[in-house]
Amino acid sequence: MENSIPVFTVDGVLPSGVHRCSGEQFLDRFCEGDNVREAYYKALTDIFDFARNRKAKYVFVGGSFITDKKIPSDIDIVIVFPKKELIPTKGERLLIEGKRADIMFCSEDEPSIVDAFIYLFSHGRYGYEVGIIQVDLLGYDCIWEIRHMPEDEQLEIVKRVYFDRELFDLDEPQGVLVTVHGLLTNASWNSEVIPIFSSQGWVVAPFDYGYKTPTLLFNDGERKKVLNDFREWIYDIQKTYCSGGSNISVIAHSFGTYIIGAYLNGFSDISPVTFDCIILTGSILSENYDWNSCIGKKVGRVRNEMAPNDQWVKWMPKNKWMGLDSLFGRSGVDGFKEHGKILTECSNSIYDHNNVIRKDVINQMWLPYLNANKGAMLREYIQMSKKII
Repeated sequence: MENSIPVFTVDGVLPSGVHRCSGEQFLDRFCEGDNVREAYYKALTDIFDFARNRKAKYVFVGGSFITDKKIPSDIDIVIVFPKKELIPTKGERLLIEGKRADIMFCSEDEPSIVDAFIYLFSHGRYGYEVGIIQVDLLGYDCIWEIRHMPEDEQLEIVKRVYFDRELFDLDEPQGVLVTVHGLLTNASWNSEVIPIFSSQGWVVAPFDYGYKTPTLLFNDGERKKVLNDFREWIYDIQKTYCSGGSNISVIAHSFGTYIIGAYLNGFSDISPVTFDCIILTGSILSENYDWNSCIGKKVGRVRNEMAPNDQWVKWMPKNKWMGLDSLFGRSGVDGFKEHGKILTECSNSIYDHNNVIRKDVINQMWLPYLNANKGAMLREYIQMSKKII
């Protein structure tokens, strides 16, 4: 394979775009020349070996490690598998020689997530574009050969002691995940969500407004009370957990989708609390909900899990009933009418109203989606600001 890693720009970064190389070419370029960078050689070799052994196809690399910095401060790595079934259940946040290394996973059969990772790696904090590296593990003429066979199937290989150094889990949170339940439940599905996200370093904060019956749909006063309680609660969550820059994402189910939608709709401009990602399931929001008005002001990304066989969402009226808020609708079945760049909709016939939030969906779809879209709200805000200027 021809080495296509270009020289650095005058700013010390790679030119914008994705630059392909083999594992050996990557090590030759970025892990040789001085003691600081040579210290990364074996750790990165083992990461490439792990990926190759698990049948991954590429490794995307970003961060200051692929700049001309003599002492890089971070290295971002995402391993791309051909199918999501091959993705390990645990991502990694590590330190190599005291430097941050985020190791995340995605798959080719979820191209939007791959695209999101590429975008995440190729844009600096203030929106400027930089180049990233794609290490081809199954290259056309330079196949990565495993030199340090892993002892097991997990990413524990990169936690082994490397000569006089170790890799440590970072204890700063990946982000804050808020869950909001529906009616006739206290969200027993949190028992599926919390262990998975907590093990990945997320702070999980369930909003529990109590066991409510469907009469809440028609009771304007009670709906407003729940909304006001959420408004105060989410602001406290932001103040408590987000001072260090952690981002808030949401998984909302059924009436929980109305709570999130009504909260955002209540502010004409930027909301006091903004969200990186919102995942909707069993959504009873109106199909006419205006997500485009949220771009750069309230939400970075929205994923709507549609279920054609959702027995409860189908019950929601297509026309407004007396006492029923105009924000109510059938978007969990019919989807949203206006599609913008922040909205992704996925329809699966296996879903009904209550069986979406399961380990397979959480591990294989939602966790990679949220990891890929960290900082999405900030990026959209920056892009909006540029247009205004």
